[in-house]
Amino acid sequence: MDTIPSFEARRHGEPWALGTVLGYASANIFDRLAIVHADPLIGPVVRGLPSLLLGIILVWKHRTLDQLRPGSPRYMGWRVILTFVAAGMISTSGLFLYYFAIRVGGVTITIPVQETYVIWGTLIAWVVLRERIHRYALVGVGLIFAGLLGLALGQATGQPSSPLWYWAIPLGFGTALAYGVSGVLWRAGQLRGAHQSTAILLQFATSVTVGLVGLLIAGRTPALLTTNWRALAALLTSGVLSGVLAIYCMFTALRLMAVARVYAFSSLTPLAATLFAHIFLHEFLNLLMLLSIVLVSTGVILTQIFRPNDERQA
Repeated sequence: MDTIPSFEARRHGEPWALGTVLGYASANIFDRLAIVHADPLIGPVVRGLPSLLLGIILVWKHRTLDQLRPGSPRYMGWRVILTFVAAGMISTSGLFLYYFAIRVGGVTITIPVQETYVIWGTLIAWVVLRERIHRYALVGVGLIFAGLLGLALGQATGQPSSPLWYWAIPLGFGTALAYGVSGVLWRAGQLRGAHQSTAILLQFATSVTVGLVGLLIAGRTPALLTTNWRALAALLTSGVLSGVLAIYCMFTALRLMAVARVYAFSSLTPLAATLFAHIFLHEFLNLLMLLSIVLVSTGVILTQIFRPNDERQA
């Protein structure tokens, strides 16, 4: 099976990748609004509901439920199913960390740190999917970490979201690693024949289940009923933006383009999210922090832009 997308497919994949950026950047704002007043542990459950509904609708529309039924001619196999289950479990674990990070560090600190998932995703895709990376990626990695250092220094001399803002850095790195791994698993599953609709259904059925299990283990299930409606509405809005708009765009982009190229577009996410947070949430942003975020974005571009030769062919 040929796994190299055609030139035409790659060109059509670019608007979908941009849609992912806008969806995630907007969702970050609603997440921050919600989590100031809500238990972070309810975030993955509520945020995952719109995506789960999307998966159900798409499976019904495309009549792809038989991909999950053993004995069907289109059955994709238990290994592919487990690929998406694993992606759901890993990404939801990262989402738990994300909500704690954005609560203590705000959007301005959390999102640029989280954006390092492109590094992990690219390295893992290189090993697992054999998608080649250019030596200039090392320069990009250096710029990313230099930018993160400058961001931390700028925040330390500014007005942090909370006294514990620095905890957003290790928490954000944990989220980044989880997202990088799950992104590669998504693409691997689709390359093995999974339809986009069944992929979304499996991913978010697993995500909501893991979120509920996490609440049960922590003894925080009542928080779903006691959280005020504004916070719940904000989380649901985030779920629509990130879990319907952005995820649908990402699945489509990953089907049309290599992981490295999809992640290249995500270099715009920390810049867009930070500017949104500064404008709408009045989060502190000084010149050093802004320049550091631009440096992170530049590093991401360098990490991803030197794509394999086979992708440059028309």
